[in-house]
Amino acid sequence: MTKPAQPYKKTSLEQFTPEAQEAIRNRAITGNWELNRLIKVLGELAHFDEVNEKATGRALGWTIGFFVLAFLSIFAGALLGEAFDTNLFWLLLPAFLGLAIHRLLRYRKCKKMDLINDFRICLRPALKDLAHDINPEQKIKVQMDLSGPVESKKKSKMEIPPGSYIKVEETIYEDPWCEVRLPLVDGTTAVVEFDITWHKLDVKKRGSRGKIKWKTKWRKECVARATLMPPESIQWKEDSLRERADSRLEKVKMVDKDGVTCARMERFWKFKGGGDAPGDAPPSREVVGLLLRLHSAMVAPPEVRS
Repeated sequence: MTKPAQPYKKTSLEQFTPEAQEAIRNRAITGNWELNRLIKVLGELAHFDEVNEKATGRALGWTIGFFVLAFLSIFAGALLGEAFDTNLFWLLLPAFLGLAIHRLLRYRKCKKMDLINDFRICLRPALKDLAHDINPEQKIKVQMDLSGPVESKKKSKMEIPPGSYIKVEETIYEDPWCEVRLPLVDGTTAVVEFDITWHKLDVKKRGSRGKIKWKTKWRKECVARATLMPPESIQWKEDSLRERADSRLEKVKMVDKDGVTCARMERFWKFKGGGDAPGDAPPSREVVGLLLRLHSAMVAPPEVRS
């Protein structure tokens, strides 16, 4: 169970296990994991991420507040200095600026430690739902990048047709953030992959009063890809699987892995946000549903049919 969120402190990483501390610093998890251990560490990361999000919001709020006070202190210093015949009130300006810069640095530090929300909204609940179907004697192979839309993932940046705006710049980030290989109790291997394409739109527009403004919009396109890999060749109810798929949002594909026919389903989601990248993520039940439908489409080999 995830601990209740606590106030963020500089030493807060010490409350987590060494594995969780390493994942927080690297913003990534890799390697082979026992299921229960993986769920526990993801729970620790979820706790950290929730606390860090609150700290980020507070730091931003204080930063804006102190910059506003610094601006107002210019007028306050002039008025109060003249009224009381002293220059001491002008000290308010550097004081508020110093506090604003301190909080701004705090905000940037918290943002650099921010983790993608998808692992706690989607992946961890899905693993808990599938716990009884995963072979406890085998380990799960994990490759997760939790850093989100960072500079290293930037694919392109270009101007696009502005439409009703003055100018629009689009930056695209390609983020294949997760792949897990789940050994199931029936000998089948389930591979679940998550890809995100982030679209950041910097929009230049004219306001109702004629002023030029810049605004940032985000679009988050998510893909979950589930593949079932049986230990030996089997038959699949391919027609039934395709009939049950939502053609608007899902794709079905049969793939060959080392001479064994495997089934794959993909599902797509889109989310939008303004200012910051959207924190929404695919519902875990829909990802689990992909695996359930794939498993129900399996036909046992003739020699093991009852």
